[in-house]
Amino acid sequence: MFNMDISKEKCRYCGEQAKNFQFAAFICDKDECARKAMEDRGGPAGHIKEKQEREARSKECR
Repeated sequence: MFNMDISKEKCRYCGEQAKNFQFAAFICDKDECARKAMEDRGGPAGHIKEKQEREARSKECR
């Protein structure tokens, strides 16, 4: 099992002490940093959205 020690990490966006690991990023408690992480990851369920967009594009090319 992999244990993350968040106390050793910095926020990806502002450089402050990381408090959370969300959207595949270490982030602090600021809403703006959480919002940036979510946008970078593609929003809530970004992987599902990306798959749907990819499938829609492939149907258009046929």
